[in-house]
Amino acid sequence: MNDEIVRTINEWNPIEIYPLLEDEYYSEIRKIYEKSNQTNSVEELAEQIHVIFTQSFEKEFDKSIEECQWIAEKIIDVID
Repeated sequence: MNDEIVRTINEWNPIEIYPLLEDEYYSEIRKIYEKSNQTNSVEELAEQIHVIFTQSFEKEFDKSIEECQWIAEKIIDVID
């Protein structure tokens, strides 16, 4: 898995978990990593990020697709 993706998601901390453990979002990051290897589309990756976190955290996850797009751009930048 890509350390930059781990760092990006942990810095974002979309559920605002404090204190945040290094592996708090491990399963979500693993899925995002897999999806990031399958696409170079920021929009597609943003949708996947939104779906992944919504499925994992339901009501606790309240970030917009636009915010997910910003994160997707950062992830695509670090994996290229």
